[in-house]
Amino acid sequence: MICLVVKAYSKDILRHLQELMLRVEILEKENTEKDVKIRELEAENKKLKLEIKHLRNIVDKDSSNSSKPPSSDGFKIIHNSREKTGKKPSGQKGHKGCFRDLYNNPTEIIEHKQKYCDCGHEIQYGDKFSAKQFVDVEIKANIAEHRSFKGKCPCCKKKYENELPSHLVNPVTYGNNLKTLILMLYAEGYIALNRIQSLIAETTGSKIKLSQGTIASWIAEFAGKTEKEITQIKKELLSSAVLHKDETGVHVQNNLHWLHVLSNKNATLYHANLKRGLEADEAMGILPLHKKTLVRDHFKPLLNLSCEHQECNAHILRYLKAEDAKGHEWAKEMIKLLVLAHRETLSDGVKKKLSRPRQKYYEQEYTQILNAGITAHKLSEERHRRTENIKLLERMQEYKSAHLLFLSRAEVPFDNNQAERDLRMIKTKTKVSGCFRGCSGAENFAKTKSVLSTARKQSKNLFETTYSLFAGV
Repeated sequence: MICLVVKAYSKDILRHLQELMLRVEILEKENTEKDVKIRELEAENKKLKLEIKHLRNIVDKDSSNSSKPPSSDGFKIIHNSREKTGKKPSGQKGHKGCFRDLYNNPTEIIEHKQKYCDCGHEIQYGDKFSAKQFVDVEIKANIAEHRSFKGKCPCCKKKYENELPSHLVNPVTYGNNLKTLILMLYAEGYIALNRIQSLIAETTGSKIKLSQGTIASWIAEFAGKTEKEITQIKKELLSSAVLHKDETGVHVQNNLHWLHVLSNKNATLYHANLKRGLEADEAMGILPLHKKTLVRDHFKPLLNLSCEHQECNAHILRYLKAEDAKGHEWAKEMIKLLVLAHRETLSDGVKKKLSRPRQKYYEQEYTQILNAGITAHKLSEERHRRTENIKLLERMQEYKSAHLLFLSRAEVPFDNNQAERDLRMIKTKTKVSGCFRGCSGAENFAKTKSVLSTARKQSKNLFETTYSLFAGV
């Protein structure tokens, strides 16, 4: 009896043990599946984090850390970092102040002299006087009608027919002062033709009413008279030791064209073209012949030109700022290095080249920072991706000489701000008056701006320059 009980109890223990072992196997299998699932989720989470980081970097790009224009930044609150001094606005105590000096050669002099004294005698005055001036402008239409009469001598019966001045070709002929004003409003004020038309009518009391076609014809007339000036601008640029090159997109009949600029401190040449690269450069007729230094942005077709190249470091600093914001230490160090080098070349307020030992120092530091950045990338989680970080590292490594040429050339600037400033006005024009109606309009604008921009750089009076071209002087 006891044996039967023990035997039955052993069978129960064995059965429970088997059930426990089966349950352990099931749990182990479930745990294994969970471990696999966890690893899959961790991998997916890691991938999503990288994707979010990549998308956030795209969203965070603006004009301060990329090539995006400031107009794309949208509304941003700019916090003033200046500390409050407690002083009231305007001039402070002890400030001498400044006043407008009297103009020389007034157009009218009005003398205020009381002739007689209260007692009846005539007042005598000396040469000394005090003066104040009232300054204003007068806008009025000056319409001169020329009349030609026919007649004959009552004695000999000879007939006479008086001729009108030769410059009066049409029934209504407009003068060069009006044409010059129109062109200044168009090329310097960037005002659209319909608003110029309205402005002239309103300021002259509707006495002068121009059609948009007439205004467009005057713009074309001026552009057609700039050939001599454009030739001189090209000679000036060809002889220049340093040229600045840039281009920006403009719309012509709703199609994308490019407005190119070549410039230096004394001259500017604009050119409108459907193409952006070599074809447009050949049409301008300067870059293929230029053998000295070209300051430019990172547009690879320009590398085919047989001249020295300086890339715009202002663009590089923006890209470095974006990488610094992502936590890349090398970018922060490179920003410090480039800014320090730039300041050293301007230590006396005048651009100069550095001594050979200082050039070598910056070149070595430049290389070491890039090598450190490449090493850090190889150890990072993004080592298998072509990120913006590694692209910038490789670009700066490949074009090292083009980024550091300013160290060894006194005439070569750190950035391409000259061309940037020369192109800024086209963005103003497109915002104020929109696109060009045709290719001829874009070409006429380019020629007009070439002449006026060059005149401004050479401290010439723009109104007088424009008037002399209209008058053929």
